[in-house]
Amino acid sequence: MVQETFFLEVKPGTQQEFEHAFKKAAVLMTTAKGFLGSELQRCVEQENKYLVCVHWETVEDHVIGFKNSPAFQKMKALIGPFYLHIPQAEHYRRIV
Repeated sequence: MVQETFFLEVKPGTQQEFEHAFKKAAVLMTTAKGFLGSELQRCVEQENKYLVCVHWETVEDHVIGFKNSPAFQKMKALIGPFYLHIPQAEHYRRIV
């Protein structure tokens, strides 16, 4: 299992709308091969900043399978308009 992780800043004042859109987008991810779960966490110190964690069976399930799917395009259309900056995702594997 690998964890896709990225920080995301949304336009100030759009947090509620973004969170609602993310719930819809998360449903789209559930259809992807290798998807194991996701979570969205809001920063305590900066209300418009989020930590997104998505669990995949493999990196390829994310970057080849999901990112090349129509579901990914729909997800981008739902949550992309809220982004202040395009997030940079990284993948991590648990060691301990």
